[in-house]
Amino acid sequence: MSAAIEGNALSRPRIGRGYYPALIAASTTMWSIILGPVLSTIPSQVNAIAPGNKVYGLALVTGIAGVVGIITNPLIGHLSDITSTRLGRRIPWLLAGLAVILPVSVVIGDARTLGELALWWTLLQIGANMLMAPTSATIPDLVPEHRRGMASACLGIAAAVAPVLGTGVQTLLASPRSVYLTLGALIVIAQLFFILTIRGDRAHPPLQQTRKEGGPHHDLLPHSKDFWLVCAHRILFGLGQNMALAYLFFYLQDVIHYAEYHPGQSTDDGVLALTAVYAPCVIIAAVVSGSLTDRTHRFKWCLVAATVIFAAGAVLGAVTGSWIGVMALAVLTGIGYGAYASTSMAMAVHLLPDDNRRARDLSLINVADLSAIALGPIIAAMGIAVSGYSAVFIASGILVIISGIAITRIRGAH
Repeated sequence: MSAAIEGNALSRPRIGRGYYPALIAASTTMWSIILGPVLSTIPSQVNAIAPGNKVYGLALVTGIAGVVGIITNPLIGHLSDITSTRLGRRIPWLLAGLAVILPVSVVIGDARTLGELALWWTLLQIGANMLMAPTSATIPDLVPEHRRGMASACLGIAAAVAPVLGTGVQTLLASPRSVYLTLGALIVIAQLFFILTIRGDRAHPPLQQTRKEGGPHHDLLPHSKDFWLVCAHRILFGLGQNMALAYLFFYLQDVIHYAEYHPGQSTDDGVLALTAVYAPCVIIAAVVSGSLTDRTHRFKWCLVAATVIFAAGAVLGAVTGSWIGVMALAVLTGIGYGAYASTSMAMAVHLLPDDNRRARDLSLINVADLSAIALGPIIAAMGIAVSGYSAVFIASGILVIISGIAITRIRGAH
């Protein structure tokens, strides 16, 4: 470890126990506005606006927002790293994200055209990006190295609980307008709680960061092969995950015929039931794998196992046509994703190449995730049109297995 990094580690503000529940709450509500509506609310709105073109309508809305997110996330991460205020580097961007999300959540539920829905959904994703990079950067900023596995597990738990929160709000409130208003309010409450737990972070960008030889474009991107392998791993796993889960609503509606075999229930109820099974599996796997990586500092074996388990669940979706089979799919993909979410992020933090560009580098990890969220539904839509849902689930499993192979090429982590 370099002297500069050692100095930063010694000066790292101490965090209290409130940081971890606040991180879960802030990340859960943030991801609920990204993942929850994609699973249920957005498909319902698209179905109401363009029922005859629902598959490509969903791909259009989520794809545009995803592309904008890919562009804005690293920019926000870079700006967060060089921000210098009395509140530190991260808090101003968290407050700015709330200022965008709250008004957009008031109007998006009343969208009447696909163009209008795409516009508001894109702005909502920009607001979420203002929260995403600064939030994840607090882990290397504030958390000691021997606790980062559990901190990363908090992010994995959040990603699991967020769809349950999003679809649960959708099921309870039904009206898209009420759903977005509720999620927006929850984000504000959770983020303010999180900000209170990091108020001791008064870090400012070091002076040498702006005085490097080569001008402002010097070292614009990290030069670490291991770091880029992590990014490749995450986009491949994310593509597989999103291909398997993005059209879950339509899969239950068109293949499983959930509402027909469960009188008095809707397809939304089926999605909620599956996410209620999926989430505990993710949480348990994330906590166990996060604890193990903190104790052993070995990442590869856990990630390879996670990819195999998730791929098995995805392929199961191609061969089953029953509700019980889909429940088994939720269990396997939940375990696989939970182990992946905590271990992969902990390894990414471990491999950060520049201690002064944490938000920039982690924003590139976020770009990999957002790219998968954007491209997954588009690729799945083409696969459904050509070969149906079975081919999509098989392709999902293959991509996840390839992501595990990429992990084995990393040299800087065990």
